[in-house]
Amino acid sequence: MQVQCVIELDYKTHEEAEKVARSISLDNGQYAQAEIRGTILLLSASAASAPSMLHTLEDLLSCVKVADEMVRGVEGSGDVLPDLDD
Repeated sequence: MQVQCVIELDYKTHEEAEKVARSISLDNGQYAQAEIRGTILLLSASAASAPSMLHTLEDLLSCVKVADEMVRGVEGSGDVLPDLDD
């Protein structure tokens, strides 16, 4: 079984989406791909099983959260992701 997931994040500007994509690119490796369409950052991932996908998404979203916070801190933009600890 192959599990696929696409996450769509909408940023205020193309530059913010680009900065987050660049920030996570080294961590993506073969597990996830990022594509930017205007202000939208599309993250695509695939895995061999649902538990494997869950692990991939946890890692991916952790990296995105940190990158988003860095961009927001520098740019003063709003939070794109909710606090994942709540």
